[in-house]
Amino acid sequence: MSENGITHYCLGNGAPKCDGCKQEKNWQALNQMPDMLRKALQAQARRIDDTDCILSGRPWYVGAGR
Repeated sequence: MSENGITHYCLGNGAPKCDGCKQEKNWQALNQMPDMLRKALQAQARRIDDTDCILSGRPWYVGAGR
């Protein structure tokens, strides 16, 4: 998440090459929020299709800082 909020998220698929991706961490953060807030943020964010991302060489992968 940035100062602008969550703009993208990915459901992830457990693929080793996806481990540590910020987009999946955004999804995990959304799931920790109350439904009303989560749904509002999700409606404004773009969902990244994990299969498309993997097959196209992971262009949406963003390393998540620890």
